[in-house]
Amino acid sequence: MGEPTPEEMELRRPPAGPAGVATDSPVGRLAATVDRLSREVRAAQAEAEGRALIELAKGILVERLGCGPAQAARQLAELTEQAGTTQLEFAVEVINQAARDRMSEVTHAFLAATRAAGEAEADPAAVRLRAAESGALAADDTQAVAESLLE
Repeated sequence: MGEPTPEEMELRRPPAGPAGVATDSPVGRLAATVDRLSREVRAAQAEAEGRALIELAKGILVERLGCGPAQAARQLAELTEQAGTTQLEFAVEVINQAARDRMSEVTHAFLAATRAAGEAEADPAAVRLRAAESGALAADDTQAVAESLLE
């Protein structure tokens, strides 16, 4: 019963967490918690940006259809179902049509080019562009603007 070999020592070592630190150490548990919370914050921010885009599309429908918010929400749900897309993707399409801005033109040109190249899932690019724009407009400081554009 001599000293353990390096391979045996490797097998005894606890698994490493996100920061490369053993998960059974206090630092490892803290790093794992920070990593998990960071993922949750990013997911919550993405969800909030999606909700903001859907609400903006509802507002556009209220103005265009001359109806109330509840009717606009129902109309958005019906149109989304008929189009066979997600509510977020359809909301971005409504925003793009209403905006008629440079971003809409660039988005449509980009999507047409990627579809022509055979890329199957191009619509999320439009969602990401509008979400980045929405995040940049809602940002309180330059760091938040940069983060929304880089995500």
